[in-house]
Amino acid sequence: MTTTRVHARLPMLDALRWALLVVCVLIVLLPFAYLLVNSVKLERDFQTYPPVLIPSVIMATNYQTLFFDTNNPTFGYLVNSFVVTVATTVIAVATGSLAAYGLARLKLPFHLTTLIALVFLVVRFYPKITTVLPYYVLMRQLKLLDTLAAITLAHVGLALPFVVWLVLAFVQDLPPELEQSAMLDGCGPWARFRFVVLPLITPGLLTAAILTAFLSWNEFLLASSVSSLKAKTLPIAVASFVTDKGLNWGAMSAMSVVIVLPMILFALFAQRYLVRGLTLGAVKA
Repeated sequence: MTTTRVHARLPMLDALRWALLVVCVLIVLLPFAYLLVNSVKLERDFQTYPPVLIPSVIMATNYQTLFFDTNNPTFGYLVNSFVVTVATTVIAVATGSLAAYGLARLKLPFHLTTLIALVFLVVRFYPKITTVLPYYVLMRQLKLLDTLAAITLAHVGLALPFVVWLVLAFVQDLPPELEQSAMLDGCGPWARFRFVVLPLITPGLLTAAILTAFLSWNEFLLASSVSSLKAKTLPIAVASFVTDKGLNWGAMSAMSVVIVLPMILFALFAQRYLVRGLTLGAVKA
């Protein structure tokens, strides 16, 4: 009798799991679906009450405004976002992996290694709003305002503590005997890092690169504080549709789709590397 009851509950549990999964997927996808619908609406559809949820006519007018109107150089914003994201990812992962390797292998007295790692973590927890004004003043003194370099430096500062801590976990999991064997063959610190450590922590580096790219692509606050015209990225360009004359909902929604779509495609491509890296970093030998 007990076995029969257990078998009877299994379909109910499966149905409950599927229902919960469908609800979660809807919660995630509905905002993007509504954003996509808004991007193909006409301006009059936003001015009616009650609001039009599904437009009777689907038009690409908003996308034409973005890509073919000289007042909206969306291609330039797209290039700026791409350059900043790639530069931030490369610099943060390269320097962060070197710092993590140094922290994992240097034997400093008085637990200085732990203290330095905690300093990286504390810096990561600073509210970004508290750094906007001093960073703006610093960039003004360096004459880097409204440049991609200023945005890239800001994003590297945000991503570096996270990269150090993530890669540090991977390096600490490596058996020290591997590097000791390389030392017997005459390998110095740089050779050991390049030929022994790097190939083994590749999943961690890929995970750090993916998450850093997400952070840089979507960051708005620091980027908007040091850019005004030439160095605008896509998140900053979205805010330009909020004017004293009102909101251009259609163009804003279309540019939001332009921002979200590349990251969705990138996430679909990189998800297996992300899951593998997070899993390997979470399991201790």
